[in-house]
Amino acid sequence: MRRSLRNRVLPTILFICTAFASSAAFAGDIKVGQDKELATTEKGNLTGEGRSAAVTELDNVPGEDLWVCYLWAQVDRGAEGPLYIEFFQTVNGQESIVHRHEEANYDGGKYISIPIELEGNLGFNKERTYTIKIVQANAKGKDIVLGKSKIKLIKSGRKPAEPEDDGGGSEEEEVSEQDKADSLAGPDEEEQTEAPDAEPESGGEEAPPPVEPKKGCSVAGDSPTGFSGPLVLLLAAAGLGFGRRKRG
Repeated sequence: MRRSLRNRVLPTILFICTAFASSAAFAGDIKVGQDKELATTEKGNLTGEGRSAAVTELDNVPGEDLWVCYLWAQVDRGAEGPLYIEFFQTVNGQESIVHRHEEANYDGGKYISIPIELEGNLGFNKERTYTIKIVQANAKGKDIVLGKSKIKLIKSGRKPAEPEDDGGGSEEEEVSEQDKADSLAGPDEEEQTEAPDAEPESGGEEAPPPVEPKKGCSVAGDSPTGFSGPLVLLLAAAGLGFGRRKRG
């Protein structure tokens, strides 16, 4: 009777322990964001918006054979030291690793947020599902799986987002507009100011040319009083005649 009871209880206890250990190993939560990190609280936990934005199918970067996995995870049993994010795919019924990302400076925190590039030349392909595992070695050197999830890579054919127009033109356009404004405003004041020695423009009144003295004989040249030579002779003759008449 005791053996029969023992044979029934022991398998049940082993089953419960195995199930508990399995669930504890995969207690961590893993989510993936598309194109940007998932929104989190100050402590690092996902917000409602961040949880609703998580995807199960990751689209490629438009025009490239590349997928950027914005991974967020809750690590319940992490310890300070290297942490690994591993990607596996199943081929012919067997699971094989495709890529391993190392976080060498993991501080043992409960939450992590890491962008990881999954490149086509590393073995990633569209329309394939990959298993994500968060792994850390324990004190004995044995790998402990701290979280597990799946992600499918797709190529929807989306186009790159067009850059937003901020309303500002290019530098060449701005220079061109400035040149137009300068031409409408006319020449600068410095250009309008004439030099002191500048000659008058044609079309205005010109000063008369200097009068050159006529060639010929003169008695005494120009008089300092402004009288000419012939006029002085006439005045002298008149004076002589007046004196003669007075004497007689």
